[in-house]
Amino acid sequence: MKSSSRLLIIFGAAIAALVIIAIILVLALPAKPVSLLAESTPEGIVQRFFLALQNEDYAKAYSYLDQTSNNKMTYEMWREGQNRSPEKISWKVTIGTAKINDKEATVEVIVDKFRPQGPFSDPIETNRMNFTLNKNDSGWVITYPLDLWWLNY
Repeated sequence: MKSSSRLLIIFGAAIAALVIIAIILVLALPAKPVSLLAESTPEGIVQRFFLALQNEDYAKAYSYLDQTSNNKMTYEMWREGQNRSPEKISWKVTIGTAKINDKEATVEVIVDKFRPQGPFSDPIETNRMNFTLNKNDSGWVITYPLDLWWLNY
């Protein structure tokens, strides 16, 4: 075998080894943990609400919603609404800026849903919305939206 062929094989094997090591490191390293925002802020409440949804802790998620007499939705009705979609949809939330006026706040939220639907469709659907929160004696509560039907479809 010529020395140039031997050198080419060694070079190719070294590149293949580096690629394999890189893949193993990416799969083996733990994901960077999300730093929690302060629970005393509207952004922190929205973040914890979505973390509870992600963990399927619907009782905890529901606890961040306004439960005054104006809110006629019971926990059972709300939870049933969250489980409407038969397929599991992956999503990512980006929390934007908050505008706070005394006891009312608005938090910008971008939700990217990932759902492959074929080779010619966009697998990412982006929903931009504002969450409205009110401050009461126990802290901030989400007053809008109370139903997340759009997250499941």
